[in-house]
Amino acid sequence: MMELTVEKVFLASIFHDIGKFYQRAEINSLKKIIAETYRYSIESSKSYSPRHQEWGAYFYKNSGLPYKDEIEGVILNHHSPINLLSELVQLADHVSANEREDYSSSENKRVKNMVSILSLVSLKDNKKNKKYKRVSRLSEFKELIDREEENIKLSYKNLWNEFEEQVKNIVREHKNTEELDITDPFYEKIYYLLKEYTSNVPSAFFYSEPEISLFSHLSTTAAIAISIFKQYEDGFKSGDINLFKDVKSDKKIMGIVKGDVSGIQNFIYNVSQEHAVKKLRGRSFYVSYLLEIIARYIIYSEKLSISNVIYNGGGHFYLLGPAIIIDKLSYYQKKIEENLFKAHGIELTVNLSGEKISLNELSGELFKNISEKVEDKKFRKFESILKKNHEEIFNLKDVSQNLCPYCHRELIGEKCEFCESFAELGDFLTKKNSFKILKTNKKIEKINSYNDIFNLFGYEIKFGDNLKDSYLTVKDKKIDFGRYIYFIKSANYVPKKDDGSIADLETIANNSKGIKKWGVLRGDVDNLGKVFGKGLGDKPPISKKATLSQEIEIFFGKFLEDIVRERFPNSSVIYSGGDDFFILGPWSDLPNLAWEIQKSLRSFSGENKDITVSMAMEFAPAKKYPVYRVALGAGNNLDIAKDYKRNGYEKNAFFNFNKVVGWEEFEEYTLIKEKLESFINKNITRKVLYVLRHFSGENRKIWRLFYYFSRLADRNKEIGKEILGFLDLILRNDNKLYKHIDSITYWVEYETREG
Repeated sequence: MMELTVEKVFLASIFHDIGKFYQRAEINSLKKIIAETYRYSIESSKSYSPRHQEWGAYFYKNSGLPYKDEIEGVILNHHSPINLLSELVQLADHVSANEREDYSSSENKRVKNMVSILSLVSLKDNKKNKKYKRVSRLSEFKELIDREEENIKLSYKNLWNEFEEQVKNIVREHKNTEELDITDPFYEKIYYLLKEYTSNVPSAFFYSEPEISLFSHLSTTAAIAISIFKQYEDGFKSGDINLFKDVKSDKKIMGIVKGDVSGIQNFIYNVSQEHAVKKLRGRSFYVSYLLEIIARYIIYSEKLSISNVIYNGGGHFYLLGPAIIIDKLSYYQKKIEENLFKAHGIELTVNLSGEKISLNELSGELFKNISEKVEDKKFRKFESILKKNHEEIFNLKDVSQNLCPYCHRELIGEKCEFCESFAELGDFLTKKNSFKILKTNKKIEKINSYNDIFNLFGYEIKFGDNLKDSYLTVKDKKIDFGRYIYFIKSANYVPKKDDGSIADLETIANNSKGIKKWGVLRGDVDNLGKVFGKGLGDKPPISKKATLSQEIEIFFGKFLEDIVRERFPNSSVIYSGGDDFFILGPWSDLPNLAWEIQKSLRSFSGENKDITVSMAMEFAPAKKYPVYRVALGAGNNLDIAKDYKRNGYEKNAFFNFNKVVGWEEFEEYTLIKEKLESFINKNITRKVLYVLRHFSGENRKIWRLFYYFSRLADRNKEIGKEILGFLDLILRNDNKLYKHIDSITYWVEYETREG
């Protein structure tokens, strides 16, 4: 009897459908060999040629990956189980796909491109113009295409050949893999290798829309299989053939856990002006990887795999595990609160919430329900340690002490060692091209740095160049999975000075056009709850939700950063993950950057009108002004943009200079701004800005504005027609001025003013 382990379950489930990828490469020289090798299996199924099961089994057998005979057998028989592991994989496969499986795999069926799931999201039941993804690595995805590739078989073949070479790289660098446990970087490399090479290929397309990625199906199948295995581990290990009667019942045998950061904005933005951009970058990275490390701490404590982290981004994570994990949440919550209270007091914590679920509850309103639970916990932060630490929590600080104004630690010397560690972290992120997440057993008595906090959970981060089994801090190169695990999760671009150091707030402000100020741009996707709910149809499978999460993640994790790096290099992505972002840059760049982000998202979603984003800008009154205050202002402005309703539209807007402009209005808005700015640049009196601002109010005598513009045209005869034409442009049928003219006058004033 096969001895079952979590490592075997992971490999069998995450590779169970790899043959779909291999088969589409159509390597004809292998077809006869595979047909001969698995003749009995093919004939028994009354097929005429190798199916994806045979292609997958042949790949695994010859890959050099561990447990080759056992995993080969599971891949070959996951549609017709012959043992407990293959039956487990079959069940997880069905749950992941919600029974939408392609059992037929005839190679005569036409191979297809994957359809962008964002292009199909529908909130109003209107027909969508679906767009396709090229067959490519995840990191090289650039744009959607209107129709399927003509030479798609070659694209599959080239991608497969790359994938197979990367498998060889991993096998070459990792020896004795059957002795490695699930926490070893080897298993994480397998996970991210599949993410890189199977995210832009469909899981199925013969009897269903090819909208679910093969990676989402593989990874969620692995998460489900491991969760069931751990819930019934004793039964699986003893070979209990009757356990599936219990597994397939309506019993709540799995658990879903959400972790959510509370206090994220106060923590990230509350920094001193000195080295502010470094500190912001370091703090943003810290929050992202605090979640990463807490998720690891939980899943590896429970002997689960990286695939059980079904989502991590945007300040929260979701874990899928056995139902028994829910019984341990109070223990993990207490551990988190004790550690983070030591580090941050009551300012920053991670709240956990979860519930036990049955297999058929993995589709439906699951994520909405658990999100509501974790929101409720925000009003009961530190509940698990409140009695024990009551005096410490509510004890007032001795104001006579010399305390850091940002973290409230006692200052020894002029600088706070703890706060400065985040500047050091920001420095590492720009100077080193890789970092490792290492296990550690260090005992921490006093918290002096970000790594001390990670140490409390049994991990530490080490930076260096080209470190083995590390994550790359740059995303502009093809990754070698033999050496590296994957790319950094968070955005990492920052502008630099001529000497190579990170630009400070004054440098960023000085790169503005007109008045020299820095500003921030904040934004997030509109109606995200509805997008994941109604937008995916009735009871979408978990693999479909995972695919949508990944498409949103790749836009905000990579595309947005590329826009800034390539077109607005004086700005810095401080935070971008999940569905929202925070960018700091020269104020004059931000309106155009906002427009480019909106256009890019619209293109990325296949011009889907149900996928929209709202944004807001705020700029600092002075170069040395608290980032926190500006960030708070931008957040308030974003709330106003989200409330903007007009002519059948709502949200999908931009707050700029005290006005909200719908994106459908923005081209006219910028056209009027450019014409007005051109007059100022031609030395027309700046008084026109104040006159227009005055007449933008209610109940103004508009005939006076006609008179003013006539006089202005007479004084500037060479452009007199342009001036009168501009008046016609901004006057509406009811003899009122264009509704956003006052906002435009401020925009033009600031861009044409010096200093």
